[in-house]
Amino acid sequence: MNLISSVWSGSGDALATIAGLGLTFLVHATVLLLAVWAIERLGWLKEPTWAEWAWRVALFGAFVSVTVEAVPRATPEITAAQRQETIAAVRASQTLPSAASIERPVVPAPANVEVPQALPALRATTEAAPMPVAAAPFAVRVPDALIVALLLLWALGAAIFSLRVLRQSRGVLRLRERLVHEGETPGAEMHDALRTLAREMTVREPVMCILPGLASPLVLPGAILLPPWVEGLDARQRRAMLAHELAHLRRRDPLWRPLQRLACVPLFFHPLAWLAMRRLESLAETLCDRAAAERSGGGRPLAECLAECLARAAASTHAPRSAGWALAMAEHDAGIVSRVKDLLETPHMKMSSIPARWRWTAAGLALLALIALPGVLVIARPGPLPAFGNHDLSVTIRRDGDTYTVRSDLPEAGERFRLRMDGDVDFTAREDDIARMAPDASFTLLQRRGDITRELTVAPAANGLKRDYRVNGAAHAFDADAKAWLATAIPEIHRLTGIDAEARIQRLLANGGVPRVLGEIALIRTDYGRATYLAKLSGAVALGDADMAAVIAVATKIDSDHEKRRAMLALLDQARIAPANQAALLAAANGIASDFERAEWLSAAAEKLPVDGDNAAAWRTALIGSGSDFERRRALQALIEHGQPRTAAVALALGSMHGMASDFEARAVLVSAVKSTAMRSDADYFAAVDAMASDFERREALIALIGAGAPDAARSGAVIDSVAKMASDFERGEVLEALARVMPNDPALIERYRAATRAMASQHERGEAEQALDRFYRS
Repeated sequence: MNLISSVWSGSGDALATIAGLGLTFLVHATVLLLAVWAIERLGWLKEPTWAEWAWRVALFGAFVSVTVEAVPRATPEITAAQRQETIAAVRASQTLPSAASIERPVVPAPANVEVPQALPALRATTEAAPMPVAAAPFAVRVPDALIVALLLLWALGAAIFSLRVLRQSRGVLRLRERLVHEGETPGAEMHDALRTLAREMTVREPVMCILPGLASPLVLPGAILLPPWVEGLDARQRRAMLAHELAHLRRRDPLWRPLQRLACVPLFFHPLAWLAMRRLESLAETLCDRAAAERSGGGRPLAECLAECLARAAASTHAPRSAGWALAMAEHDAGIVSRVKDLLETPHMKMSSIPARWRWTAAGLALLALIALPGVLVIARPGPLPAFGNHDLSVTIRRDGDTYTVRSDLPEAGERFRLRMDGDVDFTAREDDIARMAPDASFTLLQRRGDITRELTVAPAANGLKRDYRVNGAAHAFDADAKAWLATAIPEIHRLTGIDAEARIQRLLANGGVPRVLGEIALIRTDYGRATYLAKLSGAVALGDADMAAVIAVATKIDSDHEKRRAMLALLDQARIAPANQAALLAAANGIASDFERAEWLSAAAEKLPVDGDNAAAWRTALIGSGSDFERRRALQALIEHGQPRTAAVALALGSMHGMASDFEARAVLVSAVKSTAMRSDADYFAAVDAMASDFERREALIALIGAGAPDAARSGAVIDSVAKMASDFERGEVLEALARVMPNDPALIERYRAATRAMASQHERGEAEQALDRFYRS
């Protein structure tokens, strides 16, 4: 394990150490939080108990790892022989200038001043040289001024967030004061229920009181505060509510919540830290909901209590948006809806727990992981940041009030190309020299290839252009060799920057047509330059079939997804694209790795490329290849809205939904298909509905289909079959009631409807669905 090392000059050692610790803490926290976030996104943390444990390790782990990292290590004693070996190694690794090579200004010393001898001091410094410090695996070089500024900004933000957290603690104190002065004693039935539950759950019986003005039950350390309306709940609902609050106390959530918020103070700027805090609070509610459902025989009593909390909070004009350090049973509106849904859809919820041996094993592995996190070496010194000054390719062009800048690394190692061009500078038509410069213009070009560095500075003069040409730093005549070098550098400027691409492409077209332009594009080494030339070429000439195929082949070789999409977008503007080239374009889109860029291009292509014939398979491959359900949904909706022919486009979109994991995005596509009124077959629609895991999204998709128009017997029967596969009686009843209002009066269909209602476990939902059939008997 490497220690955190800081190299600082003068009296800034403490500041450098703080900066090193802060950066180490940020890196460790980011690694841990990002790892848990990725694991959860992959679906490997579906069990709330394990998810809560993992998020706690991620949020608090950096404090442990940085503490371990900062513990000073004992320095071993060094023998005299080892010291001499070390000094010899240091001397061997340093090249000290000889006395003869050091130029010293001759300054007469005053008679009363002693001139110290430099050589003994140098010897003493060398002999006292410390042992070399092992380099850390990750080093960050930051200017001292930037470190000071960042530390000040961090301190200010942490102070503001700390005040916010402390203000929340004052809210807890005020609630305790109100408990003493305004609290009312609940009825005997409530106390008996609390005593019984506390005994069952092995929790010390807390103080319980009714507090006016509350919209939701609250939990404080050792106390439960209830709003007055809870006494109107029935016995099952009260038992579920109290079991939920006692589960918070058993889990020590009133202590965990302030600790989690305090842990976010040094990470107030980190979005993943906020996500961790929200996930931990959400998971705490989920686990307490499970405990309440287990104690009350199901999730419905607690769901009804949560719904009442939501209604009371909505009606209250002074209900707080956040409970601060206190735990409110219904704090976030969006979370309540999700919790109610889970409670209703999962009739038999059980409180899960991690076995003790698993907990200790996981804790040991987590501690080893925290200790193994890498150290960070912070070297603070003045000077520009490397990110802003050490690019191999640096081009700045200022013309007509606009500034064009390129910063990147060149493909060839060791090569350097730097250009600064200010003002109006024109090159010759053959691109071999500077033809003209405005009076205030300037031109500086530096190029290094191999061991040769050439630099040319050109400025306007009274008798033409003044040139300062240097080779490896030495002045050199601007001879034939220099002119030949400039004649190769000017085309390179055009290729790297893409400036004047439109005029240049016209010249190339005049001298050799599209093949000449493609030959020039082959010499361009940047994706931006290739995309720019391809876009300008597409806008300059109508491409024939062969030329179009060649241009598509060049576009597929662009590595940058953004630039590839930019070039391919320009090709869509061609007035005529042969069917073979349409399929080639769609195949090229399948090579765009970025889901965003792919969706952007496919959305534009939906208005240009038909979806039938040979294109259908290529369209499907490009759509299904998207890994992001959000981006696939955007492309599918664009296809539904703009694709031609419309019927084929809608059918293709529905058939390309296979594999979508997000039920929300899938439902959005289905609703768009229904609204298009161009859907001719229900098979793909119902296949997508039946593939959904969420009964809520199934319900929304089926109701959208029912609302599109009075369904015939076949569609109505398919809806009933799909409803039979739903687990939630509530969602099932909603769909059946909507269907009963518009389905045809067919005895066989009505019998299938009744069979679906008989499969419902909830008598209430079954009765509502059966009652919806009364319209047939009234008529």
